[in-house]
Amino acid sequence: MKIRLIGIRNTLGIGVHYTNFANALLKLSHWKNLVEEIPFNDQEAMQAAAARSEPDDINICFVSIPLQNHFCGTNIQWVVFESTRVPPTIMSTMLTADMVWVPSTWGKDVLIANGLDSVRCDVVPEGVDSGQFHPWHPPYDDGIFRYLLTGKYEERKSITETIDAWAQVFGNDPTVELSIKTNHFENHEIKKQQIVEHITGLDLKNVNVWYGSIPENELATLYHRSNVFVLPSKGEGWGLPLIEAAASGLPIITTMWSGHTEFLNYITDSVVPVEFDMVPIDCPEYTFYYPTHDNQWGEWAQPRINHIATGLIYARNNYQKLHTQAVLNSEIIRKEFSWEQSVTTAMKMLQQRRLLK
Repeated sequence: MKIRLIGIRNTLGIGVHYTNFANALLKLSHWKNLVEEIPFNDQEAMQAAAARSEPDDINICFVSIPLQNHFCGTNIQWVVFESTRVPPTIMSTMLTADMVWVPSTWGKDVLIANGLDSVRCDVVPEGVDSGQFHPWHPPYDDGIFRYLLTGKYEERKSITETIDAWAQVFGNDPTVELSIKTNHFENHEIKKQQIVEHITGLDLKNVNVWYGSIPENELATLYHRSNVFVLPSKGEGWGLPLIEAAASGLPIITTMWSGHTEFLNYITDSVVPVEFDMVPIDCPEYTFYYPTHDNQWGEWAQPRINHIATGLIYARNNYQKLHTQAVLNSEIIRKEFSWEQSVTTAMKMLQQRRLLK
């Protein structure tokens, strides 16, 4: 038998998920020669893998690609999404899979509400690299209180709302700083220009932007040199930046809705929740990537800008208490949500379903 992983190694969210899970799985003794990686964007490799697949193989797909009638064995789709309605193009693939894995209980509930049979769905959380993201680092204090936001520059991440809230409460206060590490799938120069223009339009001198990819160790340094993490996301399938911040021992300002509640519910005493309203999705970028026949994309959590502002102030005024608890909570996150733990949960699910003898 083979455990076949279908995905791609890159620095985007799904690529980080795939890479770290694959690495953790390959650490298991006896399994290295039984694990096969197939890049989903290599059509020739996909066809060759399908041709040599056997009935006792386990094919785990990290992207929404229909495997039925192509791959022999048990076909598992590991899916993330960010709204109350799973895009039809994704849902159709889930309905034909033998099994579906989601990283959160929230995700499972949404899939069931969208028509998936609950008996074919298991929760297999993602993880975090605790070797990179941890609270133990050399002291760094230059007298500036730093907030950090990391995430793609898209409406879903509420970066614009965060900048607007920042302008309301801090303006150009030289004792505070907001660092934004961002990127996007495409249109990089346009995206970079958009966020820079928004910041300069508000005449903010204490907001810095890093646009593009950086090595993971440099990303970890951004966390280590920050006091508070802020990401009032409208929806997350899992929320890698949020779990990286939690593992790094940072207090977190965010909405408590969607996939990231799977791990943040463990550490609510170091989370500053942002109030939000559930609203229909009306985002041109989102609707472009997920076309529907009825122009309905479900709902997500729209954060209230005034409450982002309140959260920014609260986190600074109560920093010592939040920081002390966040460092303690980082141990919970790194223990319960390591990539090794993700692999352990996955193997248990396969064993429970009698796919592993």
